[in-house]
Amino acid sequence: MTGKFCFLWLYLCLFAVGFPSLALPGAAENAFSEGIKLYRAGKYKDAIAAYDRAIKAAPKYADAYNQRGLAYFKLGDYANAIRNYEEALKLDPKLIDAQVNRGNAHFGQKQYDRAIKDYDEIVKQKPQAPGLYFQRGLAYSALGQHEKAIQDFNQAQKLDPKDPDVYQSRGLAYRRIGRHEEAIKDYSEAIKLDAKNAESYNNRANAYSLLGKYDLALKDFDEAVKIDSKNARIFANRGAIKLRLGRAEEAQKDLKRAVELDPSLKDKLEALANEPKTLIEKR
Repeated sequence: MTGKFCFLWLYLCLFAVGFPSLALPGAAENAFSEGIKLYRAGKYKDAIAAYDRAIKAAPKYADAYNQRGLAYFKLGDYANAIRNYEEALKLDPKLIDAQVNRGNAHFGQKQYDRAIKDYDEIVKQKPQAPGLYFQRGLAYSALGQHEKAIQDFNQAQKLDPKDPDVYQSRGLAYRRIGRHEEAIKDYSEAIKLDAKNAESYNNRANAYSLLGKYDLALKDFDEAVKIDSKNARIFANRGAIKLRLGRAEEAQKDLKRAVELDPSLKDKLEALANEPKTLIEKR
């Protein structure tokens, strides 16, 4: 996926601040500025140390807590990230960035209900932000509430009709409630907007296969392999279709390649060889 989000198969909208507007001690401002530079350079542990110094110099520095939370998030330490966001919100309840980031950290912890609660509050304040609807839609999808997810993806699409990730995610939601034709339309739109995304071809191929359109499915799997020849799921899915069509020798080559790329798929592919109806999507 591209752009706004950067976590899992889905990407998170991490709101980072620039520089503070309130009057602060020079030591705090200098440390904060250093932290920003280190964060942007991907040196998250060093950034945390710089934010520590900023907070020591200015204990009520809400932006520094928020930024330190982002650095912890980047390290996968969601608990510490949330603690920092909550401290930032105590100091500045109007700091929307911190609430967005807390929602994203809850998402990272798979606490989707808590994430949605944060996104709900922010959507009330920023109803024209497509990324918020998109992220809340992902949370609803993770909870299996696909109809609600589709509603949010619809709103995100209205606000940003050129984002391929919205169509991709809405397509997955349609797929999971059995609306395969609509899923195909969304995957096709995602491909128009980003023709180099192998997952869009993989997922559209899965939808075609569920409709019995195996020739179209194989065509999409072939295209996906051209784009991403290291993706084990694509080889596994193409192998499943070939098994179903009685092309056993070709199928075994694909399944063997899938296991070479991802040995953890071995058991699943053995089951798939016996019942080639379960295809592997981007989660």
